[in-house]
Amino acid sequence: MAVTAGCYYDNEEELYNCAVDPATIKYSTTITTILNSYGCTGCHSGGSPSAGIDLTTHPSVAGVANSGRLFGAISHSPGFIPMPQGGGKMNQCDMKKVKAWIDAGALNN
Repeated sequence: MAVTAGCYYDNEEELYNCAVDPATIKYSTTITTILNSYGCTGCHSGGSPSAGIDLTTHPSVAGVANSGRLFGAISHSPGFIPMPQGGGKMNQCDMKKVKAWIDAGALNN
């Protein structure tokens, strides 16, 4: 008889060691990378961005962030259209980074 033991983590912060330092979160690197990696700019860019939301420039991203719509959408909060539409929720670590950037004033840094 053989017994196999395994380990399963359901706490993503422990699994990915996602300690977020707001001082290291930058629009020009962190936020644009996150928005691009989840395909946000695929629909929210160009001459006719989806829902009129352009996520390719700081002023437009900051506007959506400061209104609460960006975090509401990516966290799939009640009352917001979950993004990406028809896709899974952004991972917790990336959501924490976006939230830290918003809480720090959604700076163009």
